Amino acid sequence: MPFLAWNDKLITGVETIDSDHVKMIALINELFDAIAAGQSRQVLGAILDQLVAYTQYHFAHEEAIFLKIDYAGRDAHKKEHDEMAAWARKTQEQFRNGQLAAPSLEVMNYLKDWLFDHVMGSDQKFVPYLNSKGVR
Repeated sequence: MPFLAWNDKLITGVETIDSDHVKMIALINELFDAIAAGQSRQVLGAILDQLVAYTQYHFAHEEAIFLKIDYAGRDAHKKEHDEMAAWARKTQEQFRNGQLAAPSLEVMNYLKDWLFDHVMGSDQKFVPYLNSKGVR
């Protein structure tokens, strides 16, 4: 059973955003599985790097859509993205310099909680506006 499972509550109805979220969940699950399997720091680091890079890509993707359609809530939404990106970079740096031996259950739970809260909360708020502008 995966650490995180895609479910209908996570669907925004914007295909490209939903596919980004599916990929992020897959990377979080890959990291969790690697931790559970006792993979090396090199393997964990590579997965963590992929997750951080993909998260940054996804945030830029969403923010570009907001800018294109002039979404009024974009600044508040971007602030949430910026806070998460800063946390992710800090966690990545702590892992790289040895302050964090491996991503812990606390780190994994933070990722899970943030993603679910953000997608089911903040992301769902922009869906009606995006849909009204023809973004699906």
